[in-house]
Amino acid sequence: MFFSKLLCFLFFIYSVKCQYSVPALTLEALKKGGFRVYIPDLNGTALFAFHANVNDNIRAQHPGTLNDETKTPKNGFWILEFDYKLKIGDVVNYWVFVNANHLGYMKDGEPIKIQRLLDSYTTLRGRCQPSTTTLNGGKSSCVDDEIIYDNFNKAVIDTNIWKIEHRIPTYTDPNFPFNSYENIDETRFIRDNQLHIKPIAVSESEVRGILNLREGCTGTRSEECFYEQRSSFFLPPVKSAKIVSKTSFKYGKVEIQARLPKGDWIIPVLQLEPVDKSGNPSNIWIAYSRGNTHLYKNDPSSMNMRSLTDDDMGSHLLLAGPVLEVAEPERSKHLVRKLGNKPFYEETHNYALEWTKDSLRFLVDSQEYGSTDLKAMPDDFNKEYVLSIGVAVGGIYDFPDDTNSGVFAKPWSNADRNYIKRFFEAKSTWITTWEAEKCFLVVDFVRVKAI
Repeated sequence: MFFSKLLCFLFFIYSVKCQYSVPALTLEALKKGGFRVYIPDLNGTALFAFHANVNDNIRAQHPGTLNDETKTPKNGFWILEFDYKLKIGDVVNYWVFVNANHLGYMKDGEPIKIQRLLDSYTTLRGRCQPSTTTLNGGKSSCVDDEIIYDNFNKAVIDTNIWKIEHRIPTYTDPNFPFNSYENIDETRFIRDNQLHIKPIAVSESEVRGILNLREGCTGTRSEECFYEQRSSFFLPPVKSAKIVSKTSFKYGKVEIQARLPKGDWIIPVLQLEPVDKSGNPSNIWIAYSRGNTHLYKNDPSSMNMRSLTDDDMGSHLLLAGPVLEVAEPERSKHLVRKLGNKPFYEETHNYALEWTKDSLRFLVDSQEYGSTDLKAMPDDFNKEYVLSIGVAVGGIYDFPDDTNSGVFAKPWSNADRNYIKRFFEAKSTWITTWEAEKCFLVVDFVRVKAI
């Protein structure tokens, strides 16, 4: 028995009869490109690996041109997806490896000839543990179902997953940011399997005249699609981008692995937004950290004498939580906070939210740093939300008056009707802090799972 198990562990199981038998593999290929393979999740399985060549033989234990592994089953199956376009008549030669009950099992598969291509993958229903998560208007789900997943491994943003905003939010509530969201290659693109969202400061001529975003506009008000500069009511001084998930959901675990943007008056938008926007804002911030390296109240001359303390509102401070009001002090009433030893824009972090009926738990790099008890709050969070990712600049609620970024005072007052003009006139100071690509929001992946 020991010798038999040892042979299994060394992968020579094709000549030894072991208790575990690798289950049959299924392959599904899509018309639009991409395919997936899967096996059922039998008790004791801990890893599934797939190695293949297309239209070419593959040797045992050779990695193949297509290979991947997973240690996490989904809804009763072990699934691997590949961004490779198969054609009718292609032959996939493969072998698989499964770790089950602490032993390794390798199996050479029979070649699979592609006979048909699907419009979409079939819905898999294995051992479903009913989840509290609902999606797209109340549809049920199973625990660990992947509601949203994107690792940005395609050449362009996947519009099956995301709606790309194209509108002017500058003169609309709730936050009145100083930027447009434009669906153009300059403001949002994928490079090196990462989503990049880039704020771009515009020129003197671009804050005057007309901004017409009517074609493809995603706004709901006329001034979000077309705006004409009048006096000091400039056009947005910054172009940026924002994407919003097409799937809505209630409850779940959200993960966003990202490097936040650096630069004065820049704000990352990593949040849940309610599908029903009537009533109070009730957004849920997943990761909010101002791009100013340091942001203090009062006298900038004392900056050099200050150490990193709780009164620094800049990039060392991470905020998350439910937002029920747009203005302070109510806006921050239910937020949790984490003060870092260095700016959060310096490194990539994994920002997570675990949302249940009773609570919101916030984590960074798998460490919980705060939670919110929803039982003690209004019933604003018992509804479906969408996930939004983007970059905003300025606004009349995100930066308190009488603050100083480094030695420079905040250039506008939130109550001043000329706030856009004042911000643009200070461009020569804040633009120096937008260092090359450090002002980009860079996202590695996004995942939302049912719980």
